[in-house]
Amino acid sequence: MHQAKTDVCLILEGTYPYVPGGVSYWTHQLIRSLKEFTFSLVVILPDKDPNRQYRYDLPPNVKEVHEIYIHEKQLPDQAGQKLSKDAWGGFDVFHQCPKSGEQFQAFAKIYADFFNPETRGLPPDKLTDSKQSWEVLEKLYKERAPEESFIDYFWTFRFMHMPIFKIMSANLPDATIYHTLSTGYAGLLAAVSKLKYNRSVILTEHGIYTRERRFEISRADWIYEKKDSKIRIQKSQSRFKDLWNTMFATLSKLCYEHADSIITLFEGNQNYQVADGADPTKLDIIPNGIDFPTFSAIVREPRKDPGQLVLGFMGRVVSIKDVKTFIRACKTVSDHLPNLKVYLMGPTDEEPEYYQECLNLVEFLGLKNIIEFTGKVPVKEYYPKIDILALTSISEAQPLVILEANCAGIPVVATEVGACRELLYGRTPEDVELGKSGLLAGITNSDEIAHAIVKIWRSKDLRDQMSTAGRQRVERYYKRTNLDDRYRELYNQYLQRG
Repeated sequence: MHQAKTDVCLILEGTYPYVPGGVSYWTHQLIRSLKEFTFSLVVILPDKDPNRQYRYDLPPNVKEVHEIYIHEKQLPDQAGQKLSKDAWGGFDVFHQCPKSGEQFQAFAKIYADFFNPETRGLPPDKLTDSKQSWEVLEKLYKERAPEESFIDYFWTFRFMHMPIFKIMSANLPDATIYHTLSTGYAGLLAAVSKLKYNRSVILTEHGIYTRERRFEISRADWIYEKKDSKIRIQKSQSRFKDLWNTMFATLSKLCYEHADSIITLFEGNQNYQVADGADPTKLDIIPNGIDFPTFSAIVREPRKDPGQLVLGFMGRVVSIKDVKTFIRACKTVSDHLPNLKVYLMGPTDEEPEYYQECLNLVEFLGLKNIIEFTGKVPVKEYYPKIDILALTSISEAQPLVILEANCAGIPVVATEVGACRELLYGRTPEDVELGKSGLLAGITNSDEIAHAIVKIWRSKDLRDQMSTAGRQRVERYYKRTNLDDRYRELYNQYLQRG
C-alpha cells in the first residue's frame, strides 16, 4: 500500500492519542500549532484492544496513524538475501557491551542481517528458533547468570527481546523527519529509521526514560526474583531486574547515538542524558510553554465563604503522581484548617486498583465530605475555584499544571522533582529576582506538603506575592509561542536538509 510522505513522523510510546494529559497534551498542542507541517503518527502499544479509543480529535494535518503492538507474536517471515557467514558475530559483539562505537556498528550489522527487509538473510520469525540463537543464549547465560535457573533466564531473555524484534521489524511511514518523544522502544524505532532511511532524527525527552523505568522495575512484582530463605540485612536487586535495567539503558544509548538533536525541558535532565551516553554537542533545551493570554485571563470566582481554603490537585490518579500522599496531606491540613474543600481533578481509569485504594484512604481518614474526585474536567473552568494547587508526584519533567496555575495567579506546593524548583523559585538570577510562586516539599512527605499549604493560606501577603511572581515568570519565560517557534525553526532546518 502506498503511503503519502509527511514532513514529520512522530514516534510515540503508549501516549497520544490514546492517553490524556502530560506528553499527549503537549503532542496535540504541537501538531495544532504547527499547521504548516504534515504529520504521521507511529504509536507503540502493548497489544490490540478493540475498546481502545482516541482521547483527542486528530488535527487535519495528521495524515496517518500507524500502530505497532510489541506483544503481538507475529513477525515477518520473508528474507531478502542469503545470510552472510559472519552474521551471528554481530550478536556476540553487541551483547559484550564493548566501547560504544563497536556496539553501534554491531547494531547496524544486526539490523542489516536480520531485520532490514531488503538485506536480511534470515526471516525475523525464525530468529529465536535457530541453532545459532540458542548458542548465543547459552553463552550469555554462562557469562551473565550461571547461578540462576536456565529456564528462568531463557524466558526472561525471550520476553525482553521479542518486543525489540517487533520494533526492529516494523514498517515506518515515509517522512523527512522522525521525531521520537522518548528513548526506550520509541527511541529504538527512531534509531531504526536512521539506519533504514538515513533521515533526520529528533529526540525530545520530557522525563528521562531510563530513570522512570528503573523506578518501575525496582517495584515490579512481575519480574522473577529467586526466593532466599537466608535472612539478610540488605538485599540487592535481582539479576533479572538488572537485565531489564541494562536493556533499557542500551536502548537509550542507541537512540542518543542516532539522533541528530537531543532536546529536553530543563537543564537538570541534561546531566542524566550525558551520564547515559548522550553527546553533549547534540543537547538543547526547549522548555514547555502554555497559552499565556488564555490562562492569564482567568478570573477568580467570588467566594461565598472567604474563609474557606479551596485546594486543588490536577492530574491523573496514578501511582507516579502519589495521590495517596496528597490525600494524607489533606488530612493534616484539615486538622489545622477545618474549613477546607478539595478538588481532585483528573482521569481515574488508568490504574483502577490504585484509584480504589485512594477512595478507601479517603474514607478511612474521614475526608469524604472534603475531597471530591471530579474525573477529567475542563481545567479552565476549575482554576477559578482554586486558592492553592498541590502536585505530589514522585517523578515529573516540567509539569504544565504548575505553569497553568501560576499563570492564573494560583500559588503551587510541589514535590521537588524535575523542573519544579526552577518553575517555582526561578532558574536564572533574573528569574529568581521575580520571587517564589509557590513552595517545595520532600517527595512522599505529606507533613511538609501540608505545612507548606497552611503557610501560604495563612498569609494573604505571601499569596499575593506568589501570584504576581507566577504570572510574571510565565509571561517572560514560558509562553507557548516560544516553544512553537523553536520547533518550527528546528523542523525547517531539517526539512531543508532533506
